[in-house]
This record gives sequence, structure tokens and C-alpha cells, in this order.
Amino acid sequence: MRSYPKLPVLGWSAFSGARAAPTPGVLSARHRRYTTSGRAAIALALRVLEIRPGDKVLVPTYHCPTMIAPVVQSGADPMFYPVTASGGVDLEWLQRAAIAGTRAILATHYFGFPQPMSRLRAFCDANRIALIEDCAHACFGMSEGVAVGSWGDLAIASLPKFFPVPEGGLIVSATHPLKELDFTPCSWRDEVKAAVDAIEIGAGHGRFAGLNSLLGGAFRMKNWLRRRHALIDAPENCGSESAKAAVDVRLESLRPAVAAPWIAISVHRSRIVRNRRRNYAALASSLSRIDGAHALRPDLPDDATPYVFPLYVNDPAASYRRLRSAGIPIFRWDEIWPGTPMLDGDHGLDWARRVFQLGCHQDLSLQDIEAMAATVCAYVRS
Repeated sequence: MRSYPKLPVLGWSAFSGARAAPTPGVLSARHRRYTTSGRAAIALALRVLEIRPGDKVLVPTYHCPTMIAPVVQSGADPMFYPVTASGGVDLEWLQRAAIAGTRAILATHYFGFPQPMSRLRAFCDANRIALIEDCAHACFGMSEGVAVGSWGDLAIASLPKFFPVPEGGLIVSATHPLKELDFTPCSWRDEVKAAVDAIEIGAGHGRFAGLNSLLGGAFRMKNWLRRRHALIDAPENCGSESAKAAVDVRLESLRPAVAAPWIAISVHRSRIVRNRRRNYAALASSLSRIDGAHALRPDLPDDATPYVFPLYVNDPAASYRRLRSAGIPIFRWDEIWPGTPMLDGDHGLDWARRVFQLGCHQDLSLQDIEAMAATVCAYVRS
């Protein structure tokens, strides 16, 4: 079975091409702080905005649970709003809704397609609602001529979705210095692990020509020793819910390992934008006439750098399992937060079942893309 990297991987090619991206984005923001994850960045944004128990935070019906968990953890009440056919906030619904007590809204640029933000910004200003711009899917891009991440009071991003790092997030602001955020340094073990993990994943996919064999042998020995150590010294009750909760709280205030922001800053960004747009166009061409499915966004705007290729599948259950089993880098947000309501005109709950997010990142070759598209065509049609 062909092996596809699910996310970007580190290798010599990550430093090829022009250093600067042709499109600005979140990293262009004036004020930036790196975090351990995108989820941690959302939690920190709520902290900066002083969201309190009992406050309302508007969140989309189409979501990954990690988007909603920080809101609930803060003590605030998530108030779900419908998502339009283009992936935007349903402003007409918001204007009719009872929004008293609402302190913030989380607005997402799904799949890497920048959403128009000026009307939402005006709505937030008129109602004294803070805007958190979710750029986890859109590290690069322009919305109405302005870099993504610049419309919100705060914006968040997720580094592994666009950069060859095993962890990391980002909280940014065009106006807020973020000086009140105080992070605890991670341990030297975590520092070493982050760097080693990035290199190991790249070597596993053969991305360090001339060193892959040497690195592969070293990592096989390391993993053998780790498994042996784990069998001897495994602690009891390490999977308890209380332990998981403690780790989550710790990660919000933990500074990420130096390797993650260093790699994100150092890799050449033009390749990221160019290859993702190339791969998206190839998938759109191959999957445009597939029976039983269609591209949710067949055309790629000039100001967008895609995170994934969203494929709307009419009968998703059987084909999704088969594609995952075939190793295709594909997933969907079918695990929704308990209590997410059905709202008039909403596309979010339907997308959660039927939209497959198909990888198109910079470390997938055109040959990978062609093979993936052929497998998708075969499994969705059959």
C-alpha cells in the first residue's frame, strides 16, 4: 500500500524555493505568541478577552471538538450559529438571534478559503462582541484585501497543518500586544523530543537524501529502547480522566518547544503556497466529474492557500472507511459537540457527515495526488 504523509514533513526540500510567501497571512501579524497547539491558542484568546463563567461565546455548528472544548473549559456557554453554503457566518441569523450576554465569536476560514470579514467585523463592533479569527485552516491568505488574522481582535493558528512540525499553535493580534500571556518553559526532554520527532517523521518518508538510512537505523533503535522502557516502568492509572484534564490545563500555559517556531519561521514559504495550490488544482481536475460526489469549492481564489480539498460525498459511510483503510490522508469532522442544535439554513451538521477533507499539503507530490484521486474515484463510485 502506498504511504502518504498525512501532514507536512521536514526534509531538505522544505528549504527550497523563495523564502517569502507570495501571499501574506497570520505570520504577518504585528503581535505574535507561539503556543503548544491551536486549541491552547483558543483557550489563551478567551483568557486575554477575560471571558468569564456564564458569558456566551458564539461558535459554528461545523467544528472539530477541540474548537469548542476551550470555551466550555473557560466556564462560558457555547452558542452555536449556522454556517452558510460558502462556509461563512450566517449574519442574517445572528441579527435575529438573542445575543444578550455574548462576549465573543469564533469565526473560521474553513479549508483555507478566506471568508469575507468586513460585515462580521461591523456586526461585532456594533454589538461589542470580540472577534476571534480562526485561521487554523488558513495560515496564508487575504480577505477583502487584508491578510487573514488581521480582522479579528485576536486570531489563532495551528502550525502542524502548514509547517513540518509535530506540534505548535499561534495566537496573534494586529492591535493587542499579548504581553499579559506568561508561559512556563517546557522541559529539556520536551525540547529534544520535538526536534527529534520532526526529523524522525521526515526520515521515515525519505526526505533527507543521503541520511535516511543512517537516521532510520538510529530511530529504530530509539523506539525499541522506548518500548522496552515503557513495558518496565509503565505507571498505573496514567490514562485517567483527571490526568488528561491536568495535562490540558498545563499545555495552555506551556511555551512550545523551540524547534516548532524555529522550523515554522525558517522553512521557505513560497513552496508551501505553490505546492498546495498546485495539488488542489490537480484534485479539482481529477474529481470534478466523479459520480456520487462533488468538490465543495471547485475553484481556488488567487488569495487562498488551501489546507485541504473538501469533497462533498452523497453516501459517505462506506467510502470513508475504505479510504481510511487504504491510507488516504482524509478525515471528516463527524464527531460534533454534544448538544449542537439543528438550525434553519445551516450546512454545518450536513458537512460533518458528508464533507471529506482530503490532504493537499506541500509534501504530497503530483504522483501522490494522482494516485489518491484514482483511489477516491474508485471507492466513492463503487
